Amino acid sequence: MSETSGPMIVSLTSMKGGVGKSTLAVNLAGALALRGPTALMDADAAIQTSGGWIARGAIPVTLLEEGTAIPAGTRYLVVDTEGRPAIDDMVELTRQSHVVLIPTAPNSVEVEATAKLLRRLEEAGATMKTIRIVVTKAPPVGSVGQAARDELRAMGMPVCETVIRRYTAHERAHEQAVLVRNTQDSRAENAWGDILSLTVEVC
Repeated sequence: MSETSGPMIVSLTSMKGGVGKSTLAVNLAGALALRGPTALMDADAAIQTSGGWIARGAIPVTLLEEGTAIPAGTRYLVVDTEGRPAIDDMVELTRQSHVVLIPTAPNSVEVEATAKLLRRLEEAGATMKTIRIVVTKAPPVGSVGQAARDELRAMGMPVCETVIRRYTAHERAHEQAVLVRNTQDSRAENAWGDILSLTVEVC
């Protein structure tokens, strides 16, 4: 897709719950909004975590319903997909997005499951060049997240350098309907730093 065809589309998807997909979607959209007009589409109709977060707060991101037109001038569109989508839907997502982020927790079971998912996507004809794995919910102290990243890399998987660490600031941000940088938390700056680093890396 060219820049003139519309906004840059960054989609987040996962076959596992509890990996911080919606938390990452909201904060990534907030970081992109610092660069230009940004919209977020929450395609998880049953849960609407990211959509509800945006709707309750004062985050400078346009919330779109699935299937609605993207406002003119939108520079970035973040898509938070439904939980556990079908493989065919994920394949189509890779064809419609500039970047598809697949979050994974840093334990060995999740890492192996994510690697298997990418193999299934490749076999199903996905556009693999759009896919990037991102390690999330890593302990703030120690090298567990980095070890998981390096294990995925050793498997030949496309994995982001940035590791998103798990801070209570993320939970507080959701409770307060703000971006993680706007929480009253001593580690908010660290958590926001991870988001900014990922934003620079993938966009």
